[in-house]
Amino acid sequence: MLSKAFYFIISFIFVMSSGKSQMKTEIGLLLGQSYYLGDLNPTTQFPGGHTHISWGITIRQPINERWAFKAQYFNSKLSGSDASSNSTSAINRNLSFETPLNEFSGQFEFNFARYHSFIIRHHFSPYLFGGLGLGFINPRTEFNGNQYDLRELRTEGQDKPYSKAQIVIPFGFGLKFKFSHRLMFGLEYGIRRTFTDYIDDVSTAYPNDPNKLTTTAQALSNRNTNNKNRSIWGTQRGNPNKNDFYTHTSFTVTVRLGKQPNLCRYNTQ
Repeated sequence: MLSKAFYFIISFIFVMSSGKSQMKTEIGLLLGQSYYLGDLNPTTQFPGGHTHISWGITIRQPINERWAFKAQYFNSKLSGSDASSNSTSAINRNLSFETPLNEFSGQFEFNFARYHSFIIRHHFSPYLFGGLGLGFINPRTEFNGNQYDLRELRTEGQDKPYSKAQIVIPFGFGLKFKFSHRLMFGLEYGIRRTFTDYIDDVSTAYPNDPNKLTTTAQALSNRNTNNKNRSIWGTQRGNPNKNDFYTHTSFTVTVRLGKQPNLCRYNTQ
């Protein structure tokens, strides 16, 4: 499924870049970091120990001096832990997770200043971006020295496992600049709005009847460290009224493809 989605995005961008516009197509690499916001990290930005390296590739097709389209893939990891919280109730809840993250997206960029690959004086612009993507997750946790995939265990008594593939809406802002007609740079901060509350495997309540869970699922669902609260089945476990988010901050280097244009045409002086 990942390869099909990537093939579709690559095909789409090259169709867009046919003809003269192909001279402006850029391809490059990105390096950055990502972190998650959800039930196990409600508010902390760039949480220590839970901000992870990300890398990926991007293909950008300028449409005009103000607009561009880009197809992007990036790989990272998301994680969270109640042990990092300042809340006593969260610390007692004692939940944790990590998940690999693969995201494919298509995004439109709007430049606040005129920005053209061939015009030297158009060398810098802040921009906004937004689009649509698909993120792939698979939360897991460590318990008694072993790793467990949480999705299949249905720790909150779900009728069926939630999907690994989740629609995301990437949006944010950045800065782009260049030192030549070939080499472009970018720095951006992006937020991913998701439509799931299960990136961390925490959303609603402990199951009313723990006997519907396997022994392993029971142990991973209820890891509360407060002995007075061991009988908490059926009580609130997470906040179902707010879906999870994650962020992506990256530095990008792209190279313009195609032959060198007739620069006199673009009034580069």
